[in-house]
Amino acid sequence: MIQEIFEYIDNNFPNFESDIHIRFELGEPFRNGSKRRIKQVNKRVVKIFEETFNQNDFIYVLIKDWGDQNDPMFGNTTSKYIYKLMNGQIIEERTLFEVDEDEDDEGKRLEIKHEYQVKVSAGLVSTFPYIEILEGISHYEQGREPSIGQSVYFISKDKDIIFYMYDDRGCIIHASSKDQLRPLYFKYNDWIVNYHREYFDNLFKEV
Repeated sequence: MIQEIFEYIDNNFPNFESDIHIRFELGEPFRNGSKRRIKQVNKRVVKIFEETFNQNDFIYVLIKDWGDQNDPMFGNTTSKYIYKLMNGQIIEERTLFEVDEDEDDEGKRLEIKHEYQVKVSAGLVSTFPYIEILEGISHYEQGREPSIGQSVYFISKDKDIIFYMYDDRGCIIHASSKDQLRPLYFKYNDWIVNYHREYFDNLFKEV
């Protein structure tokens, strides 16, 4: 199954991305760490998620976990909270490497490999604790617990959609078709990030 989802992503969403996407603001205008910010974030992201997926949609949940490496800002990101939430639903996992380029003191180019694990589960939306997962992601950079520091992607092959909440600032939904995202564009237009609004207006407004 994990190879199947890798091939699907490579063929349809290289690097988990697509030119057809929409990005929503979740936390503004409230200050970091405030209860009002967290409340708004969780309310908005759940509404967007439930507008994107139906409870009976079959999805893959893909987790990227960087293991015991410390984040320079937030320390150890290996919280096991997400796996407690998943309650044994992880079906397959694989260890992969990401390569960064750097230079040594003499200016020679170096390749640095960073190891991480990809863990995948699959099932109906209704079988996953998505509300708690999204809330955990919203807590991470706000210094709240319980939190989730791993990257979590919700993938529907039937709808050709990837839903990704990067943190309390926002979420992004990639799709293969504008028609899949146009309802989100109109229903939650006020939540679209302003710094990309012109792009999304040109993409989704009907001619």
